[in-house]
Amino acid sequence: GKKSERTVFTMAKFTIPDDKCIVVELNEKNGGRHQSFVIENEDLVRADTINELQVR
Repeated sequence: GKKSERTVFTMAKFTIPDDKCIVVELNEKNGGRHQSFVIENEDLVRADTINELQVR
């Protein structure tokens, strides 16, 4: 209900052509919740590089 969570996926920085996009889909195993979002090259170019990840 009233809980929030942040998940960070990391990979080496890359770009894609401006006319292409990446669609990320997350599906709950044995469940009915599904999420998807679109990543465009503009989002990748603006992304910050993480040199050290601090988990709290």
